[in-house]
Amino acid sequence: MSELTSEQIKSYALSIGADLVGITPAVDDPEGREKLRLFIKAGRHADMKWLEDFNKRVHPEQLLPGAKSIIVIGLNYYTVDAALPPGHGRIARYARGRDYHKVITKILKQLAGFILEKEPGAACKICVDSSPLLEKSYAVKAGLGFIGKNTTLITPQFGSYVLLGEIITTLELEHDSPLSGRCGTCTRCIDSCPTKALLGPGQLDARRCISYLTIEHKGEIPAGLANKVGTRVFGCDTCQEACPYNLANAKPAQNEEIIKEIAGPSVSLKEILDMRTDDDFLHRFAGSPLMRAKRAGLQRNAKIVARKQSPQKPDYNFISANGPP
Repeated sequence: MSELTSEQIKSYALSIGADLVGITPAVDDPEGREKLRLFIKAGRHADMKWLEDFNKRVHPEQLLPGAKSIIVIGLNYYTVDAALPPGHGRIARYARGRDYHKVITKILKQLAGFILEKEPGAACKICVDSSPLLEKSYAVKAGLGFIGKNTTLITPQFGSYVLLGEIITTLELEHDSPLSGRCGTCTRCIDSCPTKALLGPGQLDARRCISYLTIEHKGEIPAGLANKVGTRVFGCDTCQEACPYNLANAKPAQNEEIIKEIAGPSVSLKEILDMRTDDDFLHRFAGSPLMRAKRAGLQRNAKIVARKQSPQKPDYNFISANGPP
């Protein structure tokens, strides 16, 4: 067992910006592997081909030989919605400020530095969601919360408005126990989904999910689903907004980088559609999660929202989602 205690690590993590922290053994996750296998077998991962090589996601030692523990941190990102101005499209809460990958990585690097200063012989591997680790599963094992029927991690302190990051380490640390929370008979998240992407408790079909369609999907969005996008130009919070845990526990985020507005709660559709070059797009959204959709994807989304808001004006000079003119 390490001389550096779990409580020291947790205390330091909280002091540098983490809102939650828990520790779990770096063991294989056969249950998570089977769920992911069935998800992929059913094709519900859509075009996210990187999920198909999923062994590393459930075998921490493949990411860090000699792995003994996983430190999981959570970062609250909730912001209160304002009324949507006319001619604007809504931005999902997680994407309104600085790219969370950078914010969480900064915290994890500081935490890893603290660990290695105290334990020079240790090794650490930093993971955010772009790294192959089934992070929600390990967050549950680390005692941060439980998985809701909409497949999000629900925490007692903040509901599901939480971003995750991890450090896999060779240190053997005292670990936390999973929580006993659950959704009970509530199905509000499933009932609220505009595109019926939630097929049942814990069953998400990304091919129908507005978050996937407006961020990861390339090319045109099928008309039947595009008609359900509403005012959402990047991402979707609908199932989270319906969740009783969030209604009771969500509280405004305190991390300055997360709440520093780049995209903000909404963005002008005209501003998006008037962007003629990728440099225009970069200048406006650099450092924001909106970079993930690229100019073509965001303009596709803005076109859908604009047509919904002003169906009597079909003559917008729209740019195809397949690329610039």
